[in-house]
Amino acid sequence: MSGYKTFRYLLLVIFVFPLFPQSHWDDYIHEKTIGSTYRIFGDNVNLRESDNLKSKVKKKLSMGAVVTILAKTNQIMEQDSVKEYWYKVKSEKDTGFIWGGLIADYSFPLEQNTILCRNLGVKRRTLELKLIQGDKLLSQSKWEAGAVSNESWNHKIYPASQFSPSPKFLFGLSYFVFSEIENGSTSEQLISITSDSKLVSHFSWNHGSCDPPSCGESWLVFPGETLPEDKKTKRKVTKGKTNTIQELTHIFDIDNSKTHEYYNSEYIWNGTKFQRKENP
Repeated sequence: MSGYKTFRYLLLVIFVFPLFPQSHWDDYIHEKTIGSTYRIFGDNVNLRESDNLKSKVKKKLSMGAVVTILAKTNQIMEQDSVKEYWYKVKSEKDTGFIWGGLIADYSFPLEQNTILCRNLGVKRRTLELKLIQGDKLLSQSKWEAGAVSNESWNHKIYPASQFSPSPKFLFGLSYFVFSEIENGSTSEQLISITSDSKLVSHFSWNHGSCDPPSCGESWLVFPGETLPEDKKTKRKVTKGKTNTIQELTHIFDIDNSKTHEYYNSEYIWNGTKFQRKENP
């Protein structure tokens, strides 16, 4: 099997095999971290006196409102194939209970706006994003991401001005995906925001994965960047191209220090989307 085919196989194991039933994460329910603050994903969310839908409503919480997780209860509820715990939370001076499916799993500011991210669980294998300003919803988007855990959310803001015509914002959302290879790997989804505040999902890429002895790692090279040479791994200089994101993939064998293969894919910006171009 060639190096590139090996890496494609690794990605198949990571992102396709998880779709089959009876995997080791089937009973996984991701959890919020006690003591951490989160934002409300839903709108007019009920803060209740106890951890069930029949309990009295103490107050309503707007989308984007901040809550602090005080405790995880033993109560689990499933709605629309999304299974989550109930949590005891604090909202300003009030305490009460909220179902976890109404709380964003990750959020970050983007100038005057806020990005809210919700993991819909291992059954749905879907992530949902909202762009809000204050408590007003501007845009939302969903995409299939695989069986995602809540272990390592992150984001990176990319320079949108490097592309013409440039989107309003460009960022990458990173998250951890379960797989049959050890514990899993990190994936990043590239997302832009248009001038009229629409969220647009583009391509995802895998930072690296291993199924020993075969391993792979990747880098993104933006128009104004240069990925330097690495003589030890035989990596040549990769210079950025106009209106293009290059994905450079390195395939190597951990048992053979002389085995190094590189493949380059391009994502060309057409003003709306990044179109993939495979290089021979």
